[in-house]
Amino acid sequence: MRVALAWSRLTYWFGKELDPERRLFWIAYLALLPFYLAPLFVTPFLPGLDLPFHLSMADMLAKNGREGSPYGPFYVGTPGLAPYAAHYLALWLFSRVMPLVAAHKVVIALYVAGMPAAAGSLLGACRRSRIPALLAFPLAYNLTLHYGFVSFAISIPVLLWMLAALTKILVSDRLSARGWLVTAAVAVLSFLCHLQNFLYSLCAALAFVAFSGVSWKRRLQALAALLPAVGSLTWWHLHARFVGDPTGQKKTLAFAWNALKAARLQDMDYGTRPILKDIKYRIDDLPAHVLRGFTDLVDEKACRALFVVIAAYILLGLLGLVVAFEPSAGRPRMRVAGWVAFGGALLAYFGLPHHLQAFELMTFSPRFAVLAAVMVLLVVPGSLINFTGAARVLLVLPAVALGALYGKELIHHYRLYGQEVADFQAVLEKTPPGGKALGLVYDRQSRVMRIESALLGLPNLYPAVKSAPGSMIPLSYCGMRHIPCRRKEPLVALPDPGAWQPNLFRPEDALRFFDYFFVRSPPPRPIFGAFTNRVEVLARQGTWIVYRKK
Repeated sequence: MRVALAWSRLTYWFGKELDPERRLFWIAYLALLPFYLAPLFVTPFLPGLDLPFHLSMADMLAKNGREGSPYGPFYVGTPGLAPYAAHYLALWLFSRVMPLVAAHKVVIALYVAGMPAAAGSLLGACRRSRIPALLAFPLAYNLTLHYGFVSFAISIPVLLWMLAALTKILVSDRLSARGWLVTAAVAVLSFLCHLQNFLYSLCAALAFVAFSGVSWKRRLQALAALLPAVGSLTWWHLHARFVGDPTGQKKTLAFAWNALKAARLQDMDYGTRPILKDIKYRIDDLPAHVLRGFTDLVDEKACRALFVVIAAYILLGLLGLVVAFEPSAGRPRMRVAGWVAFGGALLAYFGLPHHLQAFELMTFSPRFAVLAAVMVLLVVPGSLINFTGAARVLLVLPAVALGALYGKELIHHYRLYGQEVADFQAVLEKTPPGGKALGLVYDRQSRVMRIESALLGLPNLYPAVKSAPGSMIPLSYCGMRHIPCRRKEPLVALPDPGAWQPNLFRPEDALRFFDYFFVRSPPPRPIFGAFTNRVEVLARQGTWIVYRKK
């Protein structure tokens, strides 16, 4: 009786009359969801190179403008209509009722749950089988999440939802104000998530409009829904500034093109590596980029298995051409647009440089390997939906099996990561709140995560975990165009060597300001030198030591 009642409620939530294909998708979705939410709760801190820097930035924004804020003399928060704002706004909202670290876990839980739901929504709007959307579960734990590029990660399901809403506008019999407003709102949200992915989403949206095959009036109505987002981008571009660029040359297309070309030529050894050889390198690197995460390379094996399952669905879709369409399904839509969107993601992966130093964009092209792996779901033939009955149930098994197996691996590896950072958690718990802290991480590598400098930012969790009006740590990335933070020009500069250069640490200057020093694997020489007698060990566990100023 209770099971029947629960199912009836789920049916009402997802739609009063679920067709069999959609019902099967949601049953499989609910079966896989626990596997992909569980990793978030088996470790005290989620992995992510840049993640701690974003959480300390969120702490600064929460204290921005408050009298006595320890950040006040050095930084000023500049929240507004800009990329990255969505992540910081979500952190601020959730942190009103829970600790900041827990708030981030809630954001990531929503992102993980939203990836396959958004992919299913887009495939459904295009009259395609939603079953391949289940593969978005493993794709949620990708390179961008593990590098801490959180805004890029959460922009992916938003992009999928925007294209789904746009498709519904284009193909619906009658334009509804609600559908138009939803599309416009999700497009603005896409801009607030991440700039590069928003630019891609605009190009994909234009492809959907161009190849929709509907009347020009309806196309113009769909394009009009993108205008608020384009207006937001224009306003931000005109008002945002790059540090050290008084003439605004970095905002010109000519500068951007020259910077892209120079960086890409550098990737190709300044033109000495043939284009075909360079493309082969990037094809070979795809499994290493898409789900990049762990030192035992289980993510690469899972990525190859994922590609095999996608290829199988493509072949089965071609086989489905001989099966009659269900009357309720109708002919697939946006076939050409789907190929163009997938091709655009591939072009970004193969054409963009690995790093773009001129715009402070690191690990640039590999991000689009993730996007290409998501968008390839659009090229699975729509005739896959032709399979019915037992054949349809068999179709869902590869996606569920792969999802469950990799979900178990994620739980295992995230638990291992939790054990690895337990030493840091132990010393952090013994550190009182309300102080000014500095991180000196001499060994930045993780035994579990195959992410460069994976442990570098852990000290920046101090103000997030030990929340107090006086808690602070130096902020990395403040001053970048897309980060809501600007450095002040204090009379006395913050004595911070930078998270990446602990060798530049000057103890005499630092001891005048900082109260606590989080140190990992210090070198044999005394890092405080002649000032060693001015500090004492507050906590020591494994490779981590916390020093306290006497």
